[in-house]
Parts: sequence; C-alpha cells; structure tokens
Amino acid sequence: MITNIKEEPNIMALYFARLFSSGLSLTRTILRPNVNSWLIPVATKKTVAEELGLPPPPKRPSSAYLRWLSEFREKYQRMYPRLTFMELNKKLAEAWNEYTPQQKERWTNLYREEKEAFDQKYEMYMKNLTPEQIESINKLKKQRSVDKIKRQVKRDKKRDSEELGKPKHPGNAFTLYLLSQDRGGAILKDFLHGAATRWKQLPESDLKYFKDKAAEARERYQKELHEWEMKMIKAGRSDLVRQHQQLEDLKRIPKNKFKFPDE
Repeated sequence: MITNIKEEPNIMALYFARLFSSGLSLTRTILRPNVNSWLIPVATKKTVAEELGLPPPPKRPSSAYLRWLSEFREKYQRMYPRLTFMELNKKLAEAWNEYTPQQKERWTNLYREEKEAFDQKYEMYMKNLTPEQIESINKLKKQRSVDKIKRQVKRDKKRDSEELGKPKHPGNAFTLYLLSQDRGGAILKDFLHGAATRWKQLPESDLKYFKDKAAEARERYQKELHEWEMKMIKAGRSDLVRQHQQLEDLKRIPKNKFKFPDE
C-alpha cells in the first residue's frame, strides 16, 4: 500500500491529473522554456478571415519594439541566463524604454515605411469585400472583443479568490496517486505516461484506498468552500460565489437564521 501522499497537492499535479482524466494526449502539449517547466496545451486560434472563410488580409507589420526585440533577445539571454521567461521580457522592456527617440529611430522608421505599404494594401483588400462580408467581419470582431473582456473578468475573479483564501480543489483519486509517486530522474513525459499506465494496473484494494482518500478530501473541500462563500457574501463579494445551487441555497436561508462562521 502506498501511503506517502503529500498533504497539499501541488497545482502541476492537479493539471496533469485532469489532463489524463480528460483523455487529452500529451503529444498535444508543448514545453515552454523558462516558465517553471510548465506543460501548456497547444491551442491554435483561427483569424477572423479564416473563421469566416475569407481571403487572408495583408499582414500587419511588426512594431518598432518587436523589431528591436528580435535583434536583442538572444543577446540578453546570454547576458542573463538565469532569468525566467517573464523576467527576461521585463528586462528587455525596461531597456527599450530607456532608449531616446533618436536611438529608436532606425526601428521606428522601418515600421512607418511598412505601415504605409500595409495601409494601402489593406484599403484595397477591404474594397474587394462585399458589404455582407464586411458586416460579418465587424460582428465577429465585436464578439471577440466581448469574449476578451469576459475572459479578463474571469481571470480577475480567480486572482481575487486566491488572494482571499478560496480553498483549492483537492483533485481526484489519480491526483493523490500521482503525488505518491517518485519521479526520480525520469523525463517528465515518461514519468507521466508511466504513472498513468501503473494507475490502470493497480489492484482493486489500492484503487479503493486512493478513491476513499479522494472522497474524504472532496468532503472537506466542499465544507471549506461553503464556509468561504458565506464569508464572501458577508464581505460584499458575492461575485466570487458560484452562481448555481450553492448560492441559491444560501439565499433561501431566512435572514434571522443566517449565521456566518467566526472570522
């Protein structure tokens, strides 16, 4: 019986457990360098023209900063090999902002020249579209803008929830099993595939052990989440509370009987 399970499941283990349980393939993931070795699912978003089945528009030129960045990123990587991806980007942005307009002139002039050519090509491109196609483009762009705002609101709520101590989901039985495994010196991809294979071959008694532990963890989580949500309502942050049955149950409690947990 494996019993060396960590008390607090780390976020990467939760990610991988959900990755396997969702049936996604690891071949559809990429290892992003210098970002704490995170595995991130590959997602290719279609352009507006692709989604509407229209001819591709002319490509917008890169900004002066991006031109400068392509020239100096490798140099800064050599200068600061220990910086993470985000730290290196911050260092590059700070360096660019310290440039005077005269120092930026070479890249700025290149951008202006290509921008003028782009504007002419884009004008001709739009003239070749029908009014219906233009209307479709405008509608899709508007919808994408709304979706972007919604995603930002969701990210802000998630950040606020974490800062205000929202309980973390404990994951499932496979999460606990994954946390009990010693990776050693194995490559991450091989370790995960191996863990998934061994999980499928576990005896019923071991499976029951992890499933029971997961059930206990979920029960604690639901109780902690319920208490946290009541505190959020009291604090005026009902926007962070789930908008389904949990919130409806809280609303049904008479005010004179509504008690919050101690602060």
